[in-house]
Amino acid sequence: MKVQPEEEQRIVAAIEAAERVTSGEVRVHLNSTCSGDALKDAQKAFRNLGMHRTAERNGILFYLALESHKFAVLGDQGIHDRVGQSFWDGIRDAMVPELRAGRWVEAMEFGIAEAGRALAEHFPHQGTRDRDELSNEVSRR
Repeated sequence: MKVQPEEEQRIVAAIEAAERVTSGEVRVHLNSTCSGDALKDAQKAFRNLGMHRTAERNGILFYLALESHKFAVLGDQGIHDRVGQSFWDGIRDAMVPELRAGRWVEAMEFGIAEAGRALAEHFPHQGTRDRDELSNEVSRR
């Protein structure tokens, strides 16, 4: 599945909107296929992207294998300790209907917005002291 530039722009805009209200970091990683466990692939991508190196350990990764129809949502220890597993399960479950309907961009926009709200609650934006620690661009393998 080819990702259109306007689809990618919508995802980046969603990330930027979420990060305006938090010191947390959000990334989206796209793969075409995932032969095994999406969560394990997401954990590998998380480390490869350096997401475990944020100052407050508050990065969130949305991993999506488009052709395999698999995805995972993964938060680093700082945010996970505050929201718990039920938060990740809730985002995942809420994204499923959009993904099944083929509206993956809408699913990502929803998930990113929800992640941004949680990050803003637990890691509010630090004003001029805040810096963007990770790229907002969509990564791929």
